[in-house]
Amino acid sequence: MERERWDDRYRTDELIWRAEPNRFLVEEVVGLAPGRALDLACGEGRNALWLAERGWQVTAVDFSAVGLAKAQRLASERALDLRWVEADV
Repeated sequence: MERERWDDRYRTDELIWRAEPNRFLVEEVVGLAPGRALDLACGEGRNALWLAERGWQVTAVDFSAVGLAKAQRLASERALDLRWVEADV
């Protein structure tokens, strides 16, 4: 995957992925006490944001600066504090 391709894909006001978190994540995490979470390839941040809303301390990583900017904007609108890292993992 190329960073430029994902940047182009995320360069829209609309969300590429749904706003809801991945259902498999929800199934695994519901009922757990909040702790620390690492979201690799977070894209627009839907899973990271959902975790943060539930009290998790989240570090979200993606190689798309455009995707991270969109995720940061959503976090700001929701008054959520996450750590965002632009990196290729």
